[in-house]
Amino acid sequence: MESNTPSRYQGMSIKEFPLSSISARKIVNDLAMNHTGRIRMSTHAKQRMSERCVTLRQILSIFTSKHSRFTEVPHQTAAGDWKFNLQGIAAGDLLEIVAVLKRHEDDPTVYVITVMIK
Repeated sequence: MESNTPSRYQGMSIKEFPLSSISARKIVNDLAMNHTGRIRMSTHAKQRMSERCVTLRQILSIFTSKHSRFTEVPHQTAAGDWKFNLQGIAAGDLLEIVAVLKRHEDDPTVYVITVMIK
């Protein structure tokens, strides 16, 4: 009998402190390419995406692009998560994504906080 619970994350496991930009990029890239269910949008991000005509595909494109760059490197928040800003071009728009990486060691999830068109 199949279960409706999501399967355990089988991607890369990175255990380092502090989390480097290179490691954060690897985790986010892996999630965007193989585990899109682990990328969550805040209500605020959904509203801004609607207002600014930004699609989920554009966000995933920036997460997977080798040409996107950190405008704010990963830094630890009071809750122990890693917040970062990633900027890139998708569908002709220069976008900046503010996101938080939670539980990066063994069960990572990315929460998109907001999306801006630069």
